[in-house]
Amino acid sequence: MEEQSLHAEGQGAAKSSLSPAKQDLSNKSVSAAFAAFDPVRHTATRSLGKDERLSRDLLLDKLFSEGKSVSQNGFTLVYLKATLPTFYPAQAAFSVPKRYFKNATDRNRIKRLLRESYRHHKAAMYLRLAELQQQYAMMFIFKGKQVPEYAVVEKNVSEVLDKFVAKLK
Repeated sequence: MEEQSLHAEGQGAAKSSLSPAKQDLSNKSVSAAFAAFDPVRHTATRSLGKDERLSRDLLLDKLFSEGKSVSQNGFTLVYLKATLPTFYPAQAAFSVPKRYFKNATDRNRIKRLLRESYRHHKAAMYLRLAELQQQYAMMFIFKGKQVPEYAVVEKNVSEVLDKFVAKLK
């Protein structure tokens, strides 16, 4: 009897294993996806959830082969307009080359700083992308030679995002 109830719970969990964002987008268009996006709620939380992170290999390959870029003091944003499997207007990834930072702890610290700064400054970009009903895949790359302070990272990420928003049509 217990096995049957556990099996039934397991089946229910498997059916609902898709995140709400992916369940909503199963058979909908991009414009319908933006109907599910609430800019006030998603920008007020200032979180960076799993659905906001870029992790699809095919999309990453396409991003680097066809994407455009914006740079600011060693910080580069590579972006590509794409249809994403989420209702968020953008998915982001963060990279620090091993060439300049041999220690993983340094690379991880810089990526943490980049994610934190992006998390604080994405609200204005999300509002603009929601207005335009566009989705973008983006990759932040740090190409400096030294581990930066948070104030420097925040200033430059903010400026890079401002440049990106200015280029939107």
